[in-house]
Amino acid sequence: MNQTDNYVKDLNKALMNKALAYLSNFSSTENKLKNILQTFSKNHFKKFEINQVQKEIISIINRCKELGYINDEEFTKNKVEKYNYEGKSKKAIILKLQNYGIDKIIVNKVIGEFFDSKENTEFRAALIFARKKSLGPFNKRNLNDNFQKVLNTWFGSFSRAGFNYEVAQKVLNIKSSFEAENFLCNIENQKY
Repeated sequence: MNQTDNYVKDLNKALMNKALAYLSNFSSTENKLKNILQTFSKNHFKKFEINQVQKEIISIINRCKELGYINDEEFTKNKVEKYNYEGKSKKAIILKLQNYGIDKIIVNKVIGEFFDSKENTEFRAALIFARKKSLGPFNKRNLNDNFQKVLNTWFGSFSRAGFNYEVAQKVLNIKSSFEAENFLCNIENQKY
């Protein structure tokens, strides 16, 4: 074994240690882990050829996938559910997932499965969004004077958040916050 082989083993070991240290603290995607390892190698392994470093990074990522430390599909499933329960629209969720660098095929598959398997997911997210922003039934101000202007503003808020007109209208047609909270509590059993 020559000195170059020892350097490659050291590189591999250092990259694997960095990957494990990062993954022990954060849930990650392949793309994010690749970026972390590239930044690490640029700062600490300048004497190696870029091709050799890239080859080792790909090897580390494949090893982490084999061990189950990174799984883009599971990561995507968790994020879709989390964002939906935070009141994010389907469009907003897709944009956030694309920012993670997740493959579009995985994003479309997981989004499709999630929104097809549960009814009223977009409506529930819109209700949660309305509650966070005090829109529609969650509004606490007196609106007698400029109701149409406020209603247009609310529709604009829903639109900017990625909700379509029909979903926004369903939310804004709810009369009280009590009724809206009741819908949120019982949404799995109801159809709209």
